[in-house]
Amino acid sequence: MTHIYMDMMEDSLRKKIEVMQKIEKLNLRQMEILEDQQHMDSDGFDDCVRQKGDLIDELTILNDGFDSLFAKVGEEIEGHKEDYKEQIQRMQALIREITDLSNTLQVEEHKNKNLADYYFSSLRKEMKSGRQTAAAALNYHNIMNKAENVAPQFFDNQG
Repeated sequence: MTHIYMDMMEDSLRKKIEVMQKIEKLNLRQMEILEDQQHMDSDGFDDCVRQKGDLIDELTILNDGFDSLFAKVGEEIEGHKEDYKEQIQRMQALIREITDLSNTLQVEEHKNKNLADYYFSSLRKEMKSGRQTAAAALNYHNIMNKAENVAPQFFDNQG
């Protein structure tokens, strides 16, 4: 039975790598979107965020499943390491790959966060400037409307 659980744990690690690689592709797509702030694809950005959320949920399920399986066989593995040596080595290699991917994803997420912060900061400045411009235009419009209602100060009474 332990061999079956070990196979399932190994499969879980492989699936986790696949999911993390999908997240990495989405991070790169998100970075491209954020770097092209002149033509910001907000729908594409939202789609990336949604897809990444779904993949993170999938990672959580995989992690929980792996932990559950390990809890069932951990003592058996620990007591008979030599019997599972090859499979343990394969899983250790997969875990190293997962760790490397995790570090890469963290760096990418940090870059994307900085790009998003810059974009939204710029957007807020533009909105503030737009509000100020709109307020100035409204003020000008109101002044001009009042000016039309002011009687002329000088009349030409000659006529």
